[in-house]
Amino acid sequence: MEEDWDNLIVLDGCRAELFEEVADLSRFDEYNRVTSLGSKTPEWARENFAGHELGDTVYLSSNGWVSQVVDNTFHEMVEVWDEVDNVVTPEEMTTRALDAAQRHPNKRLLVHYLQPHRPFLGADSPFDAATKQNPWKALARGEATREEIWSLYADNLRIVLEELETLLKHIPGRTVVTSDHGNALGERAPVVPMRVYGHPGGVRMPSLVDVPWAVIEDDERKLIVDEGVTTTDRPEGSSVDENLEALGYRT
Repeated sequence: MEEDWDNLIVLDGCRAELFEEVADLSRFDEYNRVTSLGSKTPEWARENFAGHELGDTVYLSSNGWVSQVVDNTFHEMVEVWDEVDNVVTPEEMTTRALDAAQRHPNKRLLVHYLQPHRPFLGADSPFDAATKQNPWKALARGEATREEIWSLYADNLRIVLEELETLLKHIPGRTVVTSDHGNALGERAPVVPMRVYGHPGGVRMPSLVDVPWAVIEDDERKLIVDEGVTTTDRPEGSSVDENLEALGYRT
């Protein structure tokens, strides 16, 4: 949180290699790979936010893990979840983010999009929210090829990047696009020579912790004011469980 930004856009589960392949890097004023503090969302959230009081920041999250590990940390935490479709679309996140930006013009805005994390939203995807199929397990079992999974993974990133442009047109300030962690597609772990799929916690390897750090400068900076933290208005337990189950964390 010590980095300089007015808006931090987190694309859940976006490894740097994927971002560099799909995104138009010329769109950004600065681009680097950085090392995430976690290989899984709760690990990343705990390492970055636990023990801090960030009364200058509004966090919009589509991943139920965040409030589970860092409660009552931000000026406001908005948890977004669709109990009907079991997924938060990029469009819904943008709508909620624009609302938050209007309500809190003097706060840093942290918008945590679910994509490109599974479920994969692309047309004819066998790993969408309705099927609840896990692409990483399918790859590990040989039921899908690496090329097939990578293509669907890339499509999910394209979907959120297209929607992100709508948000960027309407929020002032220095904006950074990054990720909490990556995903492994069968790369071997550095210590134990076994193949890794998805994003298990506590594993330090490039496919999991190398993430993008893409900066968009703006002559108009926000006048940030710290007005203290508030208690997180958390969803009912069943909603949180449904969120985590849909993301593949619980069965």
